Amino acid sequence: MRRDQNAITLPSSELLLKIRLWFYSMAFAHLAFTATVTLSIDMSGDQDPQIGAYIHMRWKLITCWFNILTMLYFPVCLYCDWKERHGQWNSRHVVMLRQLKDRVMTSILFPVTLFADFMFWRMWHKDLTLIAPPRIFTYMPYWAQHSLHTVSMVIMVLDLLLVPRRRPHSLWPGVLITLSFLATYISVCITSLRNGYVVYSVLGIFDEFKLVLLALMVITECLFFYSIQWCIIDVVWGNKVNNNNPTTKKT
Repeated sequence: MRRDQNAITLPSSELLLKIRLWFYSMAFAHLAFTATVTLSIDMSGDQDPQIGAYIHMRWKLITCWFNILTMLYFPVCLYCDWKERHGQWNSRHVVMLRQLKDRVMTSILFPVTLFADFMFWRMWHKDLTLIAPPRIFTYMPYWAQHSLHTVSMVIMVLDLLLVPRRRPHSLWPGVLITLSFLATYISVCITSLRNGYVVYSVLGIFDEFKLVLLALMVITECLFFYSIQWCIIDVVWGNKVNNNNPTTKKT
């Protein structure tokens, strides 16, 4: 019972499980195809040394980080939904995997993906040079930008709408996970900058004070998306929680 009380995800109907199995399968196939295309792009032969070196920097891009996590997230979702459809919702290892994927989704993937995608398109339309040298983007097909920075955002929102969830008793554990992830990523960017490698062009333009402000803005926006998702969950799945979960009725 205690595990059920601490769970974020709620049981789904047979129809919803079928929809999600198709959804995660297509989302995984799309991401795998996009990754194959983008990672096969070779810029090392470019005459500009900045462009040639960027092939190694791409592993430090926030887009790369959350897409790698997403590539791991989808198979776990498929496995958990498949097991639930076959009556193994309460299987011990399924419960553990479900709790893990819920934390990854709500604490990292949703807030970080939405922040990164919105930030990318804001800089793209304002000044492309804030992201990277413009020549880099000539190597990548335009559709790939939307696959990486638009489709990813849509998939996260659809995931939020397709998986019955409830607000946890405390949001602080999730907040701490979000902050830990951001602290790790910011540390990687700072270390690279001190070693002379600029992950994003804007980091090489700002002085230390502006970099601190930028870090605070990143944290604030991610926490905003972390918080807003629970409001969406309350609106979309609140009735299911109240009708089917007696533990929530008592609180």
